[in-house]
Amino acid sequence: MRCLLWLLSLWISGLFWPKSHGQLIRIPMQFQASFMASRRQQSAGRRSLLAKYNVIGGPDVASRNSGATETLDNRLNLEYAGPVSIGTPGQPFNMLFDTGSANLWVPSAECSAKNLACQRHHRYNSSASASFVPDGRRFAIAYGTGSLSGRLAKDTVSIGQLAVQNQTFGMAVHESRDTFTDTNFAGIVGLGFRSIAEEKITPLFENMCDQHLVDNCLFSFYLKRNGSERKGGELLFGGVDATKFSGSLTYVPLTHAGYWQFQMDGVEIGGTVISRHRQAIADTGTSLLAAPPREYLIINSLLGGLPTTNNEYLLNCSGLDKLPEIVFIIGGQRFGLQPRDYVMQATDDDGTSVCLSAFTLMDAEFWILGDVFIGRYYTAFDVGQRQIGFAPAA
Repeated sequence: MRCLLWLLSLWISGLFWPKSHGQLIRIPMQFQASFMASRRQQSAGRRSLLAKYNVIGGPDVASRNSGATETLDNRLNLEYAGPVSIGTPGQPFNMLFDTGSANLWVPSAECSAKNLACQRHHRYNSSASASFVPDGRRFAIAYGTGSLSGRLAKDTVSIGQLAVQNQTFGMAVHESRDTFTDTNFAGIVGLGFRSIAEEKITPLFENMCDQHLVDNCLFSFYLKRNGSERKGGELLFGGVDATKFSGSLTYVPLTHAGYWQFQMDGVEIGGTVISRHRQAIADTGTSLLAAPPREYLIINSLLGGLPTTNNEYLLNCSGLDKLPEIVFIIGGQRFGLQPRDYVMQATDDDGTSVCLSAFTLMDAEFWILGDVFIGRYYTAFDVGQRQIGFAPAA
């Protein structure tokens, strides 16, 4: 009899369990439409990266609170975005998913008609949402190439079949024209940790976990490097997709749960170790690879790069097949990048094609592994276990 009652209670509880429970929520990633970036846009991405991590003040990234400073790789071809809806009924937005920040914001319907960046994207109308809750606080975020500001609010944020209740987010009233006008996304979903969020707002994915919307408190990125605007890869909430990578994931613990920060064992180029025991951050919000000063000089010198006044290194486009593999050693495993991975093609002001090293200068003693690395290696961001995992992308 007890067994029968237990089975009956289990069956009844199953009837009222949220439908999203146990499901993997897949978000298709889209490339920016313009596949060939200009050299000026590449430079804008470098400036944004430096502003994001506030490297001017010193090398101790773990001790900084830079939640009010984020990045956009302005109009670059390597922006990855996907669909999100906010409100009841849902208002759709195409959003950039950024593991290097922790705030969520979208343009507001209250922005000025003269604000071109705001007017070119879908805008959140609070009066059209039955689940809107005013917050009252103001927010402002400074970018390397611009800024935005507005007010905070709460509403239901839906991704796939997951509906996060009472999510605090920013409604942008003022947006920098140069930074946001031509992006293929309206706003940003920050996937970092609360400690780096402005106003210490609980990030969207942490709320997903707290509200038991996913079985496993982790998400994973598969970023295609030769995709189109329609097929740029996939963001998976609640687990990993073993069909998208080969072998097994190599996990390493986070050294600081703010950014997705961990320790690398070393970096090799041409069989020579040039870096040992450096901190690194996995950041889907930048397309570049940022290296500390010493490693930056060594790598670009060994690549035969020609330095410019903008901290760029020009490479010989006709000699790319002779360049060496660059290997990152993480968790005792080797993760190599070939020239096709770390050489970025761009157009100069006169329309000519140039080849640029994807290794940019980080004036601090840590690395930033952006989409150049994450596109080559499937990456699992495990919030629950405070670890990050990598495997060769399929």
